[in-house]
Amino acid sequence: MMTTTLKRRLGGLLIAVAAAMASAYGARGFAGRVEMSVPVPPYREKGAATAPIEIVEYSDFQCPACRAAEAPLRGVLRLYGPKVKLVFRDDPLTGLHPRAFDAAVAAECAGRLGKFWPYHDRLYDRQDEWASSKDPKVFFRSYAAALGIKRKAFDACLSGTEAADAVRADMQQAKNRWISGTPTFFINGRRFVGGNQFASLGIHWMDAILKKGAGS
Repeated sequence: MMTTTLKRRLGGLLIAVAAAMASAYGARGFAGRVEMSVPVPPYREKGAATAPIEIVEYSDFQCPACRAAEAPLRGVLRLYGPKVKLVFRDDPLTGLHPRAFDAAVAAECAGRLGKFWPYHDRLYDRQDEWASSKDPKVFFRSYAAALGIKRKAFDACLSGTEAADAVRADMQQAKNRWISGTPTFFINGRRFVGGNQFASLGIHWMDAILKKGAGS
């Protein structure tokens, strides 16, 4: 049988472990339920602030799965229209995709110059083109030019630190939410990982949100 002293020691250890876990969760947040600590710039949002459904996407421009998820995501935006707001956050998985960080910086620069969403779409639509290039910045500049972004302003942003810092802030936010793969979606706070889960379970969740709202 356990002695009283041993019981006390084990009890103290369990309390310490529980306190440590509570501290960790308090600092990093339960997955899918933590508040945004880093604000998203308005140019990386699409849809009305009053929309009943908010989709927050953590994505990587070089990730093939993220590109594949674009089709169902764009379909959802068309289908649900003003009922959905989309928020984009960067999470380039640099260990797997060496050009993803630079692509995210390029998109951030395009956003600061008024063209985030068309640039975002072009990076995904032409992923095979720039992702295999030895010098992807050649393509990044050509995409910017095609969208009417002035070369001098775009280059100044690329060579500066602010856009890169914004991408790193999103990457830290992804770590804080314990995101380990892309794409990861949060629909009104509930996590869905990958395009398949988003297109199946995610849509059911959105329908449930709207149905509940209609009945309230």
